[in-house]
Amino acid sequence: MSTTPTATALAAARQAQARAIGLSAFVYGYPLVESFRTCRLQTSAATAGPDQGSDARRPIDQLHHSPRPSTDQDRDIVTPANDLLYSTGWIHLGDGPRLLTVPSSAAHPGRYFVLALYDAYTENFENLGPRNCAPAGETVVLVGPGSQVPEALAGHRVVRCPTTLVWLIGRILAGDEADWPAARVLQAGIALAPAPGTPTGRRPRAVEDWEGAPVDAMAACFEQGQPAAQVAPLFFANLCRALADAPGRTEDQGLLAWFGQAGLVAGPHLAWDGIDPPLRAGLVEGFAEGVALVAAAARSRRARPWVLASRAGRYGSDYLTRALTAYIGLGALATDEALYGAGHFDAGHAPLDGRRRYRLRFAADEMPPADAFWSVTLYDADRFLYRNAARRHSIGDRTPGLQREADGSLQIDFCHAPPARTSNWLPTPAGPFYLILRLYHPREGVRSWRIPALQVQED
Repeated sequence: MSTTPTATALAAARQAQARAIGLSAFVYGYPLVESFRTCRLQTSAATAGPDQGSDARRPIDQLHHSPRPSTDQDRDIVTPANDLLYSTGWIHLGDGPRLLTVPSSAAHPGRYFVLALYDAYTENFENLGPRNCAPAGETVVLVGPGSQVPEALAGHRVVRCPTTLVWLIGRILAGDEADWPAARVLQAGIALAPAPGTPTGRRPRAVEDWEGAPVDAMAACFEQGQPAAQVAPLFFANLCRALADAPGRTEDQGLLAWFGQAGLVAGPHLAWDGIDPPLRAGLVEGFAEGVALVAAAARSRRARPWVLASRAGRYGSDYLTRALTAYIGLGALATDEALYGAGHFDAGHAPLDGRRRYRLRFAADEMPPADAFWSVTLYDADRFLYRNAARRHSIGDRTPGLQREADGSLQIDFCHAPPARTSNWLPTPAGPFYLILRLYHPREGVRSWRIPALQVQED
């Protein structure tokens, strides 16, 4: 009896292998593709106007200083904070080093700020600010992989970046509107310039040659319902381009070589139609499973009221957490800088829904343990800030007019219609929503602190 596999069995085996590769390539590559997609989106055509929020466009190697905190009008980056002025820029180190000026913290005592640097895989590899920079401010040299520091810049602090594409997200604490001008003064001290004699203005090839509209693959499939067979070829084509610009860590090369067995090879052009049909079918199946896996990870499997992030910002080989964070909070800070708690369920383990009323109570001696500041921000089901007539998106330790209870506790009310006391009210949509609790400069022992669950309030 012959044991030689039939052509049909071999095709099925190759499809199964490609399915596994497609799933793994999506989970591994989604943050990388999201970086290049967002760079493409934000460096395309400059916008102008008096109210340029975080969605304003700037060319590569130029900074955009948002003059106001994010609102529901800002739609580029999911789950933006509402307590900060953002200064953002996409930096390309392929043509040489760049000079980044960190402003003086001594000139702005007590005001939190940080210049966070992310590589193309969304790794928050460096944070510059008052905790590690000169009080008078300083200029640091950003150097890409394999590049040398010019002699003229000897003596400057050097930050060696893992990839030639770097995303800068500067965060500056801003209170109510009366505080914005003072925050802008500090913001104006952040500067980016090419090293002397170094060209600028060239975007990475993967950004220039982006295939298709710059659409988030997760949103296209999971939220907009586009079929995987339509989205997968574009995703994998852009992944291969991105891998050519950002080849990955040494320890990832075995995994990337495995991707190549299904035709996913770093390079400027993926010949999708040239891949054997069983491999293409498997890649599409794996892509769809990868989307479903990340979407499922975005929901707490045990319906816990709060889930405290454990590895945000720095992931090592935890590719699923990296992909999940890129989906629900692109550009998250490392946990020694900020800690994030995601709230999707109430005390009874039911999903949060604005058709109910909730209350969050912090006891007087159990306030969020943060040395810089803390806030609770509310997001609509689409992962962006919820548009509401009160124009309030977050409540924190600096929110004007908050009222404490007689015992010193702080109670925050979450509901769609205004309650009798609106000072501590965070408006909700009339349907699903979720919360992010942020603690900047979390205190030692923070992981033993329990975030209070939201209690349903009876009518």
